[in-house]
Amino acid sequence: MKLKPIFFLFASIFVLPAHAVDLLDAWQAAKKYDANFSAANSARIAGQEKAVQGRSLLLPQIGLGANVNHARIDSSPGNPTPSNPQLDKSGQTYGYSVRLTQPIYRQEAFVAADQLSKQTELADLQFRVAEQSLILRVAQSYFDVLTAQENVLLSAAQRDAVAQQLASAKRSFDVGSANINDVNAAQARYDGIAANEIIAANDLEIRQNAFRFLTNLEAMQLATAANAIEPTLPVPNDLKEWQARTETGSFDLLAQRLNLEIVGKNIELYRLQDSPTLDLVASYGQAFDGSGLSRNGGTDRLGTGVIGVQFSVPIFTGGRRSSQLRESLANRDQQVDRVEATRRDALQTNKQAFLGVSAGAAQIRALQQALTSSKSLLDSTKLGHEVGVSTMLDVLDANQRYYETRYRLVLAKYAYIFSTLQLAASTGVLNEQVLQHANQWFSSNL
Repeated sequence: MKLKPIFFLFASIFVLPAHAVDLLDAWQAAKKYDANFSAANSARIAGQEKAVQGRSLLLPQIGLGANVNHARIDSSPGNPTPSNPQLDKSGQTYGYSVRLTQPIYRQEAFVAADQLSKQTELADLQFRVAEQSLILRVAQSYFDVLTAQENVLLSAAQRDAVAQQLASAKRSFDVGSANINDVNAAQARYDGIAANEIIAANDLEIRQNAFRFLTNLEAMQLATAANAIEPTLPVPNDLKEWQARTETGSFDLLAQRLNLEIVGKNIELYRLQDSPTLDLVASYGQAFDGSGLSRNGGTDRLGTGVIGVQFSVPIFTGGRRSSQLRESLANRDQQVDRVEATRRDALQTNKQAFLGVSAGAAQIRALQQALTSSKSLLDSTKLGHEVGVSTMLDVLDANQRYYETRYRLVLAKYAYIFSTLQLAASTGVLNEQVLQHANQWFSSNL
């Protein structure tokens, strides 16, 4: 049974890199590997074309046409004359034409161009949302692995400590200086920790696999948070200021507000569909009749050039425009509610992150002091057991309290760092530079 853990230990040594993977390394890898982020980047590139399409609505449109036909003429006048004889002939007709249309007055086109331009802005915003989401997903997965890893290490440390106490209790029982209750208490605690260790190892493997799918990196050797760095409060330490920043900077909220503008443009479009349009139109073409259709046996050619203005007024669309207008008004009301719902969610997330940073900094300092105290308690309880003033159960409880405090401290550190990233994301400033600052908590070397 001992060979399996040893095998995996040596196997992991051979696959580990020369230095630990830190948070920034994981982000750089995920940018290249994550399919969702790649899709968001493609959507951004596609969205940039919307502005180009909008500008095209106001530029000249040029078309080229050509035709080739076989025609037959069969004419039987009631009273044929030399100028209107009976005809029965066939032949080829062909021609080409070039047409240019330049919008002069098209209110609908101006609104549509503005709408398409805003869709390009929306694509950029949605990409920034995807970028922030990936940073948070990478950080969460990274911290999940480290937390699960710490849980395995602490479970193993607890098991070893309780194993020593179990062995000591058995020796004391053998020489008659301890009762069977001490042995049973130590054995029960050892069995419980062994079971928890199996669960912790399984959870670690799941977290490592999720990290691998996100970054394409092995999660065997990740840099852990340094103990020398002290947590700080938000700057400024004012929730109202951070809430105001969310109102103006949250990418999710900005995207929904931009969606509201785009939906509003639909209302303008449908209201303008019955407005007149004025275009400059110019065309030139030539038509040819083959020898079978020409008057003199050759090929007849007719060239035509036209330039002018074209005025149009839609009168009736069968109710389509009115229906589309009512639909767009309902969509606008729906989007108003979405903006408000997003605003509330953004403010709630911002407040939660702000309190996470503020409370997290205080919690880390408190747990650091609690860890020192629990270590002192464990040492004094062990000493008391040696001199007979503490029971084995007292030692096991003190040992359990120490390792639980140590684990809670690890959780608090990663929760604090993640809250700082969430706080930045809620105000729209989370980017690689912010991630680099958070990465200072981690060492690039083991």
